[in-house]
Amino acid sequence: MFDIQLLEKKYSTFRQEGFDEKWLNYDGLLRYFSTKNTEKEQIGTSFLGNPIYKLSFGTGEKRILIWSQMHGNESSGTRAMFDVINFFEQNSEITQNILSQLTIDFIPMLNPDGANVNTRRNAIGIDINRDFLAKESTEIHILLKQVEKGNYSTLFNLHDQRTIFNVGTTEEPATLSFLAPSYNLEEDVNDVREKTMGIIQAINTDLQKVIPGKVGRYTSEFYPMSTGDNFTKMGYPCVLFEAGHYPNDYQRNETRKYNALAIISGLFSVATQNEFTFDKYLSIPQNGQRFLDVILHNVQIQNGEKSSHVDLGIYFEDIYNNKSNKVEQIAKIIEIGDLRKFVGHLELDANNQIYKAENSFYPTLNQIATFEVGSIKLINGQIIN
Repeated sequence: MFDIQLLEKKYSTFRQEGFDEKWLNYDGLLRYFSTKNTEKEQIGTSFLGNPIYKLSFGTGEKRILIWSQMHGNESSGTRAMFDVINFFEQNSEITQNILSQLTIDFIPMLNPDGANVNTRRNAIGIDINRDFLAKESTEIHILLKQVEKGNYSTLFNLHDQRTIFNVGTTEEPATLSFLAPSYNLEEDVNDVREKTMGIIQAINTDLQKVIPGKVGRYTSEFYPMSTGDNFTKMGYPCVLFEAGHYPNDYQRNETRKYNALAIISGLFSVATQNEFTFDKYLSIPQNGQRFLDVILHNVQIQNGEKSSHVDLGIYFEDIYNNKSNKVEQIAKIIEIGDLRKFVGHLELDANNQIYKAENSFYPTLNQIATFEVGSIKLINGQIIN
């Protein structure tokens, strides 16, 4: 019996320590390898020559490929992989079920060049996830070659999503979201998508026991250049994982935990089931886009005797600083006006405080935010404690 609530309680026993920051670059991956005895296989090199590795576990006939950091700035799946690998080492009944039925290949960092500078794209600016048809990125060839020779029954494609997403019409953040990608414009459902939907339904059933109301579903609009849609078209059930926001968790460690539990849930389902029911897949609420990181209410904008009262919507963006070789979280204004349709992860009342932008009283979109409300100080885009 798979008990996700018990697994959550035991999470600290298999959590990989030392990887608490959201930014995970290639040196971080090598640091992880230095702590493990896990055998790794180099399956190619990135555009800039960084080796890309595969880790393998299990002896089962069903084969699964799981890859992460196809987008270099999306590390929650990679760090969750580390936890899952530690879980395998505990030799529990769940682990035995999984590893006896499955052979699992992990590619923890498909885009090391992008990871090094915390960007979605690869070293020459290609979004690998939109390069399936043109095949101009070095890294898409590595992924395709692995899929073609791996004889996989299922694929797990791990991504991160922005903090803007909510679940359905609720004010719950989409901590995890899933998608069974379409294979045509009509969004038809064939046996491949049925299996994908069934795996997601099984994962969602488990997750509702630990993060109720915080699981969303992406629209199944067909993207003709994306990997998930094309793998589905080729006959591979491809589960898209999107790791999102958990309250007060900007380094995504709580999200990472539930991502690890979701991966284990999905693996257990594939290992122990040959038939999947998908009748409740469409009942998973579709993602909305209602969240902003900060909403600053009742800001006064003045010009002489004229004034307006507005709300400012602020979004945190992670920017790589090549001088310090660090990633800095910068707050930018992305919405101005009446923001009642939005929800803030943090909402503050400015009480008619005049917002003074640099060299102007007027806030502008994409302007780096500076304000002080109560104990909250946000100076030049950074929160000051």
